[in-house]
Amino acid sequence: MFDHFSRRAFIGASLVAVGTLPYSVSAIAAPQCVSGSLPGFLPNRLTVDCASRMNFRLFRQNPTDLGLAGVVSMTFVRGNQGSYSAGNLFLFPWLKAKGRARKIVWPSVAPTDATQFFQASPMPNNYLPVGDYFCQFVLKAPVSNFIGFELDAAPFEQGRAKLPWVTNVNKLADGKPVGINWTSSNLNRPWFGGNSCIPNTDTCNGLAWRKVIVDGLNQASVGAC
Repeated sequence: MFDHFSRRAFIGASLVAVGTLPYSVSAIAAPQCVSGSLPGFLPNRLTVDCASRMNFRLFRQNPTDLGLAGVVSMTFVRGNQGSYSAGNLFLFPWLKAKGRARKIVWPSVAPTDATQFFQASPMPNNYLPVGDYFCQFVLKAPVSNFIGFELDAAPFEQGRAKLPWVTNVNKLADGKPVGINWTSSNLNRPWFGGNSCIPNTDTCNGLAWRKVIVDGLNQASVGAC
């Protein structure tokens, strides 16, 4: 269904969401960190909801079929599907070409809170920003409340691994690697001084955010509901 979704409509919806941000466009473009209603917000540890743990397990079981969108709530969030605390890690799958070709019903889920969830089909591809899709069309929550990144079960090859916006984690708590792309076309800019990438420096606590997210992925990789 989403394959036929209008790209113009998606971008328009994104612009409407950006228009709801509590600061001006010039503020977004300025080289300063913006943290909404929680200045300097950086949790010591993320919470990982039950749905995200289940989705991570599905991702591990089907590494050539699925990628994962990752987002973190930067404030308390109330969406159409539920309410979520600040500092929650969300993980939700998208279909790679092989996964789309299998034509099966994937047992992916989305949270209504930390322990409750509902059945939700994976995103059909990553042609449009997966973090935006997840927030707008799965959680049905304001994109302005989140930062985002993307995961693949396979580490990045040697050349790409040197790029500042990617990280290879050689072994999570489950003993397997993961490749992380720290960019999000729309989610990260308001929180990281206009940068679409969670920085690999201390700017806007970028390195600290990367560390706390990897810790959250470790939780997701071994935790059970």
